[in-house]
This record gives sequence, structure tokens and C-alpha cells, in this order.
Amino acid sequence: MADTQNLNASKSDWNGAFVPKHTAKLIKTGIESGNAPFLPKPQDIVRNGETSFTVQMSPQLVYNANTGYALDAKDLIPVQLEKAAKGYESNAVGTYKSAENAKTQIKKDEKGVWFNFKGQDGEFHHSAYFFPEQTVHPERLTEFANGNFRQSQNLSNDTIRIDSPEVTEYLGAYVAACKSGAKIEVSPEVAEKFKQNILAVADNELKRTNAEKNPEIPKMSELLTNADKKAHEIVKSREKELGIGQKQKAQKNEYKRNKGMER
Repeated sequence: MADTQNLNASKSDWNGAFVPKHTAKLIKTGIESGNAPFLPKPQDIVRNGETSFTVQMSPQLVYNANTGYALDAKDLIPVQLEKAAKGYESNAVGTYKSAENAKTQIKKDEKGVWFNFKGQDGEFHHSAYFFPEQTVHPERLTEFANGNFRQSQNLSNDTIRIDSPEVTEYLGAYVAACKSGAKIEVSPEVAEKFKQNILAVADNELKRTNAEKNPEIPKMSELLTNADKKAHEIVKSREKELGIGQKQKAQKNEYKRNKGMER
């Protein structure tokens, strides 16, 4: 990962420019190195007859150690890229505070994955996510994270097909699979076109000045935010089709009834 300490980002940069640019660099580097988890690998190919074939991937959830929920797309994508680049096995990340709560600390000179958040004061602030492998006692942060886990993987037996190379649609389906446990199916042609589309966005984001940027190319932050919304729609729609929400509600009501009878 780039040494972000040397970029001297101002407060205004943190509010809107720095983190998306940092994410763009991670995406570009991940694609060029062949480590991008949202793109299929040759070993993922599944042949359908003699001439046609698709690619199946099993996207993995990375969740926030504090909340137990999956990271949003704007944080999930760069964190997954860092995980792939460094070869980390953990599926959770935390902040300095997370490590402190888990009775450990971040190792000296470790670099995290930057993210922005809006504080209670209404201002934007920045922090960084770290994997357990980056702490002095990895097992403590892992145990802490597992104790908070509450992300439902309701579609673990399902497959989501990506039909569009448009960045929001493609990443929306990919993030939906990460959060729900579903597998991804995509043709190599769609994946290749998507790769070119997101590289164009990343290259534009990495221009030094706004004057150099193509205003017709969407911002990385907008695309990732929209991808997360799309992912939510996909998961909820599929759960509704499968009747999962109704089953969970019935189970919850049954649990409450049983607890009432016990009392």
C-alpha cells in the first residue's frame, strides 16, 4: 500500500478527495497485479458444453470487528484488495480502538486502509482499518470480532449472475454476494468490459487536478455508494423471492412465544 503519510492530505481532501483517490490507486494496482477479488481468475472457469463458459466466484465477507456487520462497498472493496495483496486470512478488520478493546495493539509501522466517516459533530473525519494479522496478538482481535458477528449469510446456497459491465451494476451484484454468502456467475466478456470501465474511473480519479479530470466520468465515491445501494436491493429482492424474511420473522415470533412460556 502507498505510504499515505507522505501525501499530506488537507482537511478538505479528507472530506471528499483523498480516500476515493487512495481507493482508486488500490483498485488500479489490484487489477494490474491480478489480485482484484472482484475479477475472475482462470481457475474459476466453468465450461458449459464445448464453446460457452461462465466464471463462478465465491466472494467473501469482510466485516467490521466492532459492529459485526459487513463493510459498505466504499470500504469493503479497498479492504478486500489489501487482503488479497498481503495474503491475510482474516475476514474482519478493526480500528486502533478495536485493537484496544480486544486487549492488543497495532504493530509498529503497520499501514491501514483509510476511510472517511461523519462524526457526531457533523464533520468528516478519517481513520484506518487493520487486519488481526497487523496486531501484536492477532487471536485477540479475531476472538473479539467473532464475538460481535451478526451478519446473516442467507443466500449461501444461491448464485447471483452479473449481466452488466457497468460499474455500479457489476459491483452491486458482487457486494450483494459478499454480504449474503451467494456465489457469483459472470461471463469473461462482461468481466473484461467491467475491468476496462472501472480502470477508466480509477485513472480519472488519479488525475492530479480537477481540471485534468473528465467531468463525464462518475466519481469513484459515487459509484461505490450506488453499488452498495444496489447490493441491498439485490439481497432484499432475492430474500423476498425465497421467502427468507418471512421464515426469519416466524422463527423470531416462535422464539418469543417459547420464552414467554418459560417465564
